[in-house]
Amino acid sequence: MPEVLDAELDEQLSCVLHGAADLEAIRQVLELYRGKGFSAQAVYRYLGQARAGAVDAVEDRILEAMDIASGYCPAGCRVWDTPR
Repeated sequence: MPEVLDAELDEQLSCVLHGAADLEAIRQVLELYRGKGFSAQAVYRYLGQARAGAVDAVEDRILEAMDIASGYCPAGCRVWDTPR
């Protein structure tokens, strides 16, 4: 079980990751984390913890979210200004 960042946002992210949400929906939740002052590194760590034991489809979405959090994505998809 990952460490809690923000219970409400964590639940929202979990629903998006476990549902058939598209990348934009995942990105929007990550923007909410940024808006509350969470760093890209904190969210990346949270996602890494959530990845443990995830089924393949969910793990794929978690990896996509981790790419966004790390900045390893197209410029238009980035949420945090992170050095590459």
